[in-house]
Amino acid sequence: MGRGDRLTQFYSVFPWFDDPESERGKAYFEVTLGFMGKLLEHPWVQEACARGRLKILELCGGAGFGGIALAKRLQEKGVEAELALTDLREGALRRAAKWAKAELGREIETALLDAREAHKLGEKFDLVLMYGLSTPHFDPWDLVEFLAAAGEALGDGGILVIEESDRRYRIFLTAGYKWALAEAADERFTVSFHTGYDPYRGTVKRHYLDLRAPGAPVEMETFMWGLAEVAAFVWCFFGEVDLVQLRNERHFVLGRGPRRRLSPEDLRRPGLLRSDGGR
Repeated sequence: MGRGDRLTQFYSVFPWFDDPESERGKAYFEVTLGFMGKLLEHPWVQEACARGRLKILELCGGAGFGGIALAKRLQEKGVEAELALTDLREGALRRAAKWAKAELGREIETALLDAREAHKLGEKFDLVLMYGLSTPHFDPWDLVEFLAAAGEALGDGGILVIEESDRRYRIFLTAGYKWALAEAADERFTVSFHTGYDPYRGTVKRHYLDLRAPGAPVEMETFMWGLAEVAAFVWCFFGEVDLVQLRNERHFVLGRGPRRRLSPEDLRRPGLLRSDGGR
């Protein structure tokens, strides 16, 4: 099963905001608009906005909450926003395209693409965005590939923005890691169970089940990133790094000025990972 199919299967049971027309989706979009307002206050973004036009690429975009909210905030400030959005789920891209046209009054470009291959779009962007707490889907090897690709997709002085939460603090130090967990109990009643750990990739494996729509449990592996290591990884690929606190442990990690010392073509997965689908 490919990554896109696994993600589609996972989000069919995991409680997440993927319908912009639902009441929860509308509330989530309002929160996102507030976050993007904070992003526009950052000096790097203000400097980029002074040019009057921003070309934006949202990776792992889903239904487009992040990219559409950012484009809307830019439009309100009189900055022209050209938005391209990618994901591995065709259904999410269709929702994003429909919603963007209604919300922004214009069509956006969409592409079915692995975020680790952003450079293959063959375009240069002013800002690359990953919004929606997507980093758990990337183990450390994946994140290196992602950052190399994002750097190649940006122009000189371009800005990378990753929404991140400090899971080491929030999960391990505050709540404690749960071997069995009720993930949601509203529209869905989703529970998850720890079922494994991969020491080579650092990922935990859990199986998810929606008790209101019984079926086969859905398997997903994730990496529990903390804020510091994501910022440090970004620092390896960008000349400048900064943080914008959104609320509690939730932040934007910003990188500006891709170093381009290590290109995506330079990366070949080591033998210890090749049996796990590596290149």
